[in-house]
Amino acid sequence: MFTSKITSSRFPRMVWIVFAVIGVLLAPSLSRARDADAGQEAAVKTKTIEIPFRSHDGYEMFGKLTLPETRGRHGVVIYVQTAEGMTVDMKRRDGRGGTFNYFDLYRKKLPEMNVAFFGYEGRGIQMGESPPRYEKIDWEYYDTSTLENKVRDVISAVRIVQKQAGVDKQRIFLMGASEGTLLAAEAASRLGKEIAGLILYGVLSANMRENFRYIMTGGAFLAYLGYFDTDKDGRISKAEFEADPKKYREAVFKNAPFGAFDRNGDGFWTADETRFLTKVYLDAIDEENYEVLNRWVKTAAGVSTPKDWFKDHFAHQPIWTFLAKLDAPIGFFQGSVDAAAPIEGVKKLEEEAKKAGKSKMEFHYFDGLDHTLGIAAYFIKGTLAEGHKAIFEFIKRHTEKK
Repeated sequence: MFTSKITSSRFPRMVWIVFAVIGVLLAPSLSRARDADAGQEAAVKTKTIEIPFRSHDGYEMFGKLTLPETRGRHGVVIYVQTAEGMTVDMKRRDGRGGTFNYFDLYRKKLPEMNVAFFGYEGRGIQMGESPPRYEKIDWEYYDTSTLENKVRDVISAVRIVQKQAGVDKQRIFLMGASEGTLLAAEAASRLGKEIAGLILYGVLSANMRENFRYIMTGGAFLAYLGYFDTDKDGRISKAEFEADPKKYREAVFKNAPFGAFDRNGDGFWTADETRFLTKVYLDAIDEENYEVLNRWVKTAAGVSTPKDWFKDHFAHQPIWTFLAKLDAPIGFFQGSVDAAAPIEGVKKLEEEAKKAGKSKMEFHYFDGLDHTLGIAAYFIKGTLAEGHKAIFEFIKRHTEKK
C-alpha cells in the first residue's frame, strides 16, 4: 500500500548545503548523542563482530556486524556506502572536546527491534586520528571507487553477511542515503530475491547531471530562504531581504541592493534567479567541464570524491532503471528542505511506481527536514526527528518474522 504523507517537524530548518550535497551525514560540530528514547524499547545486549572480507577485484575490506544477543536468526540492515566514502564507525566531533560514532545510532536502535546492523568501510577508506572526518585515504585504492565497483562492493558485503551465524539470509535489507540510494537499488536489482527490502532516504531520484542542476539552483536557494524568508512562502521579498533578520546580507552580501538578486524586477527573489550566482557551475554541467566540477567538490563541498566521479555519474542510468526491476518492500523517506536531492524528484518516482503497479513501494515525506532527515536532532537533543522515527518503524514492520 502506498503511504504518502507529510509529517511536520519542530526541528529548525537546517540547510547544510555544503555537507549535504554529496551525502555527508553529519556536520562535525554536532553534540554528543544522548538517548532520550531509552526506555521506549527494552534494552538488549549486543555483540559486535569485526569482519574482514575482500572485494571482487581482490582489495581488502572491513566491516562490523552488530547482533542482538537473543536466540534464533536475525534480520539485518546493511548500510551502503555514500559518494565520499565512509569509515566503519563514522566518527565525528561532538562540539565539546569529545567524539561520537554516527553508526552507533543503528547499532543501538536496530537490536532493540531484534535486528542486526552491518556497516563497512569504503574502498581505500580507514579510520584515522584527525578531525573532522577521522579517516585515512589510500588514493590509489580509493580512485577505484567507480559506481560499478561500489555496487559490487555492496554485493560482497551481502555475501559475507550471509555467511555469519545468527543472520537470517531471507531477511537482508539494504539502507542507502544520497548516492547510496542508487547503489542500493542497483545492487538489489542484481541480487533479486536475496534482498528482502530497501530503506532509502535523501533519494538520488535522477541522474547526477539533473540532480546537480538542482543543487545549484533550487537546492542553493533553500539556504537563502533560511536566512530571509520569514513568512515561509518560498520566496524572498524586498522587505524580508532588507530586514536581514540573521544579518546574512550584511555579513556575506555586504549590504548589496535587492535589485542585484531580483533579476526580473517583480519584487521577489526566487529560486530561478539564483542561477546567476552559480552560473559557472551550471555552464560546467552543460560543457562537461569536469575540472571545474571537481574543484567545486574539493573546495566548496569539502569532501573527497574518487577520480572521475562526475563523469562516472553523468554516464550512469538513473535509479528508476533499477527500481523498476524490484518486487520487494521499499521505503522512500524524503525531506521537504533537502538541498542535495529534490523532493519533487521523489514524487515523480512515486508517480512511476503507481503507473507500474509497484504496490510494495512506500513514500514518506517530511516537512522541514533536510538531506539527513533531521538526524542532528538525535545528536543534539537526544530525540529522533520524524524522518528517522518513520525509518525505524518501516524496518521493524518489515523485518518481523511472520
